[in-house]
Formats: sequence, C-alpha cells, structure tokens
Amino acid sequence: MKLLLEKLLIISISFLLLSCETDEKSTPELIIHSMDTQFSIIADGELEAVKSTPIVATAKTQRPQIIAWIAPQHSYVNKGDVIARFDGVPFQMEVDEAEYEMNKLMFTRAKKQRELGLSIEDFSNEEAVVNFEYLMAQKFNIDNPMLYTKIEMIDASDNEEFLEAKSKHLKKIEGYYQDKAVSEVGLIDSQSQLQQAKVSMNKSNLSQLEVRAPHAGIVVLKKSWDGSVPQAGKSIFPGTKLASLPDLSQMKAKIYVPEIEAVGIKQDQDVDITLHAFPNILFTGRISQISKTAQPKERDNPVKYFIITVLLNEQDELRLRPGQRVEATIYTSKKSRSLVVPIQTIFRKGDKSWVYLKNINSNEFIEKSVNTGMCSTSQCVIQSGLVENDIIALIKPNDKVEVL
Repeated sequence: MKLLLEKLLIISISFLLLSCETDEKSTPELIIHSMDTQFSIIADGELEAVKSTPIVATAKTQRPQIIAWIAPQHSYVNKGDVIARFDGVPFQMEVDEAEYEMNKLMFTRAKKQRELGLSIEDFSNEEAVVNFEYLMAQKFNIDNPMLYTKIEMIDASDNEEFLEAKSKHLKKIEGYYQDKAVSEVGLIDSQSQLQQAKVSMNKSNLSQLEVRAPHAGIVVLKKSWDGSVPQAGKSIFPGTKLASLPDLSQMKAKIYVPEIEAVGIKQDQDVDITLHAFPNILFTGRISQISKTAQPKERDNPVKYFIITVLLNEQDELRLRPGQRVEATIYTSKKSRSLVVPIQTIFRKGDKSWVYLKNINSNEFIEKSVNTGMCSTSQCVIQSGLVENDIIALIKPNDKVEVL
C-alpha cells in the first residue's frame, strides 16, 4: 500500500511538471470584440450643503477659549437656541483682577495728589515769607551813608538781591512740582483707563459666552484636520468655525478621487450618486468644480486626492443630510461602440504604441503598431491598428516575434 502511494505521488508530480512546462511555453491570448464602452471612475465622498451659515466663536480675545458645552452633531435648533457655551472663569478672573488694580490706582492717585498738594503748599508758604521779607527790605532800604557804614549798606543790598532771587527760585520750583503733579496724576489716570478697558473687554467677552443660532436648522459640527469635531473641554481660538447651519434645499457632494485614478475628469461630466445609508436609491449630478492640485486627506497618509464637487439634480431633505457618506460613479466618456483591450496588452516606447498580434497562419506573434484613444487604469480604446476578432497576447510572448 505504501509503495502504491509513492508511485501515485511520483506520477502526480510528473504531470504537474509537464503542465508547468506547457504553461511556460504558451502565451495567454485574447480575442478582440467590439462592445459598448463607457469609462467611469468610482470614488467615495460626503454630502455638503451648497449654502450654509457659519457658526464661529465671537469673543474679542487673542487667547484660546475652552468649550463648556456644544450641541450634538446633526441636532435640530430653533432661532435663538444656544449652540455652544464657553467657560467664562478666565474672563471673570481678569475682571476681578482689573477692578482690584483700579482700586489700588485710585488710592495711589489720592495719596499722590495729597503729597504733591502739601509740597506745593509748603513752597507757597515759604514763597510768601520770602516775598514779605523782600518787601520789607525794599521799604527799609539802607542807603544813607551818614547813618550806616558802607559794609552795612552792602550787606543790606546783597540781602535784597538774595531775597529777590530766592522768590523767583521758589516760584520756579512750585511750577515744577505743579507740572510733576499733573504728569504723575495723568500717568495714574492712563493706567486706570487701561484697567477699565480690560474690564470692559472681559465683561463683553462674558456677555458673548453663548453662541446662539441665527435661524433654525441642523447643526453640522466643523471637522478639524485630524477629523475630530469640537467638543466640551476642547480649546479653540476666537474666530474659529465651530459649526454651520446648512440650507438643505440644495445639496452637493464632495468626492475624493485618488490622483493616480483621476484620468479624463472634466467639468460638467455626469455623476451617479448613491448614499451608504440608502444604497438602493440613485441620485444624479454633474461636476461643478475640480481642485487644481491633489492633496492628502490625512497628515500621515501620503496618498493624494483631487476634490471633485458635484451638484445634485435631485433634492430630498429627509435623506440628503450633510456629512452622509456617498459613493460616486463619474462618467469620463460617453457610451460608444469600440474596440477595448486590457491596458497591460499595450506596450509603449516614446510616442510608439504596439500590441503583439497573432498570425493565424504561422501561430506566431508579431509587433503591430496601434493608435489608442481614451485609457483608464485598466482598459484602453483602440482607434486603429486592430480589427474585430484579432487575437493579441495578454503578455509579452516568450518566443521570437516579428515586427510588422
């Protein structure tokens, strides 16, 4: 029994080797027939509204805000309903801090005015005393040499000049202190105005913590570059788009076509759309816009896509909702009767294209020049060089070929 099994195994291996040898020498062939041809590209995307009202964070600050609450995705809101609410603790803390600084500045201003007032009053009193002494020196001037010595008259004259100079100096110092008082109080007032501006700005931000709906609609949260949507606890900068309220009366589809497959796509081409949620319902549309360059959808994914915008012909507010996933069939050519061959059967070098055509008489393959029309990633239209029922090689023949 064991010997019989070994013989059967040897026979099986022999047949397998013979079949492999036959496959290696044979060349797979294809008989060409004309057929109804229409090239298309299948790609995925999502629905968007043609028109929508943006919902943004409106606080007047340069630092990020923390979301305390935000409406759920695709929830319905009426006009005036709260869509998002931000944390107001940082703004309230700044208001309290600014008001505290304003109180400090108010006491500092009063203290500074009192000190400067006392200094100016001291100078005024001293100036009054000096002026009185100067008047007395002028009234009782010693200029009679019969009554006073020359030294006494000189001392009296010097004293009068000194009092006059001291009076002028005191007036100058008093003016300096008055100017100083005005400038120092002005500086304190400007600081108070700065703190008052902070109070006003933060109170304004406190009044804008709630973002309300300008009209009724469905909330569509804005996705960030990583695909996440705004949620409670997330920090965002003022002016950032949080969500939108789309107009469901007219919808469009944003289709992502891989760069290597985007062959023959043009504006106004017909597109069939099916929703992932309702695969049995067919919607139609046309291409309205094509992105100028291909870009990756994800930061860590190097694959690039062209973004194709498709305007839908039909409208269905119950089924067509923003964010729904769709599958699009983009027709890049019109239906026609033509010869189509697999793209791997066409060989190219420079501007020359050829296939390996089988000679019926010799059963050998020859190089036959062909002119190709529109090609996709898998098929090509033959405009000239081949006719109905020609036989071509699916791969390059191993045998020696002739050149026609």
